Amino acid sequence: MIRHLQTPARILAALAVLGAAAIPAEAASASVNAAAPYAEVNGAGSSWSALLLDQWSSYMATSHNLTINFSPNGSAEGRQLYREGVEDFAASDPPFRNGTDHLDPNGKESELPVPYGYSYVPDTAGGTAFLYHLEVNGKQITNLRLSPQVLMEIFTGKITNWDDSAITKSYGAQLPNLPIIPVVRSDGSGATFFFSRYMSVMFPSEWNAFCQKVPHIPFSGNCGPTEFYPESGWNSNVKAENGSTNLATFVKSPYANGAIGYDEYAYAKFDNIPVVKVLNPGGYFVTPTAGNVAVALTQAHIVEQPSSPNFLQQNLDDVYTYKDPRSYPFSSYSYLITPRNTGKIPGQFTDGKGRSLSTYIDYFLCAGQGDAARLGYSPIPLNLVKGGLLQVTHIPGHVNGPNPTTLAGCANPTFTNGVLTVLKDAPYPPKCDKLGEPLSCGSGGSGGNPSRSPSASSSASATSSTGTGIGGGNPGSGGSGGGGDGGTAASNPQGQVVNLAADGANQPVLGVLTALAIVVAVAAPPALLIWLRRRRGPISS
Repeated sequence: MIRHLQTPARILAALAVLGAAAIPAEAASASVNAAAPYAEVNGAGSSWSALLLDQWSSYMATSHNLTINFSPNGSAEGRQLYREGVEDFAASDPPFRNGTDHLDPNGKESELPVPYGYSYVPDTAGGTAFLYHLEVNGKQITNLRLSPQVLMEIFTGKITNWDDSAITKSYGAQLPNLPIIPVVRSDGSGATFFFSRYMSVMFPSEWNAFCQKVPHIPFSGNCGPTEFYPESGWNSNVKAENGSTNLATFVKSPYANGAIGYDEYAYAKFDNIPVVKVLNPGGYFVTPTAGNVAVALTQAHIVEQPSSPNFLQQNLDDVYTYKDPRSYPFSSYSYLITPRNTGKIPGQFTDGKGRSLSTYIDYFLCAGQGDAARLGYSPIPLNLVKGGLLQVTHIPGHVNGPNPTTLAGCANPTFTNGVLTVLKDAPYPPKCDKLGEPLSCGSGGSGGNPSRSPSASSSASATSSTGTGIGGGNPGSGGSGGGGDGGTAASNPQGQVVNLAADGANQPVLGVLTALAIVVAVAAPPALLIWLRRRRGPISS
């Protein structure tokens, strides 16, 4: 479980997630295994995946009396702590970096050799979302749509005002003269790595020029991805925040009108912050829903040699250019870095901890993926599950889990009997999100695939094999408008009246959360007590 959470409101919100969770049927009758207690396991790293890791940890604490402590202090810190032998595992969005495959604008990327054996186990998939806060005449804009090039130009300092003509063309309406406040991560961040990797691949000349002009150690050559985004020297309004939670909190604050930041979609969904609809290569403006991310990640290329220490490392280049109308171009997945019995093992790691860690991983690779869409992530598909289960067999002291070859006993929502099913159910975007459609066309339309009927599209998006759904709805965007980069600016920005400053505006929501918290407290007191004991003080990421 995550070691720290930020505020009482977040405690209630997380309890609401627990109360809404679809607990597997076998959990209702499962008793705590007191005869063979599990060893406590400690890890640190990715805040990008932290919300889902915490959900799984809470379930395991209740169903198995298995404690997974996790500090979401960023991917770079998690890898460093594993390298130093401090933590039992790390969660990281990038793999270990050797500093030779690229040059970094901050000079922070080179890492020391890793003295311990390790494996990469895929854990969470999702999309890097662009959270924003725009108010015009007392109304919050909730239907912003931008192309990847415009996003790149915003975060490299070429576009600095919301009335820029490139934004007008992409959005389809004129926004007011309002300075842009780019919000970046100040800590080593997987979200930064994923975003900068996209720019280094898709806009190499612009990204290299950006690297050249920001303050850094002497630099020349081709600039690659970084986990540490430059915090100065390219926009006087740039704001750097430490951790996913702090970034989201700043963007939604009443004094941040004009702000735009990037992070895992789950944080936008958790805080109900609008996210940008991004133009994909298929010509549609899309958001990072579970279905859109799952479609995109079918194009990820993976190191598939099981004997390789780089097994399951990803290459996302073809994800960025995939032309399926549903594909979200900023899609990626994260890893758990676990001890591997073919190398030196961290001194504090025991077979008992291996039993605990492997039990936790076997759960989240299979049934636990059913929680992904509800929390703003995407379930990881068949090939990644197979590879992950295989890596579990290399953890010292591991238990015998689902068969990595047949997948027998693995209730993952993306496949049935070893056959991938998730893609046929992923819904298509509304016709109004197609490039060239006017902003004022509304939210109608059944989908962007002319080969599918409206009823078929609606039916496909309604359910998934777990009953939780992987549909294309976007609670975080709140937008009603369609898409278009055709340069039409005849309509006004669409929005809704909001009061971001008043705490009273959140009282109905908090009332619902409180009620759900009471339900959870009555239904599962052990889970509540364990959960509350481990969440004190401000979040560190």
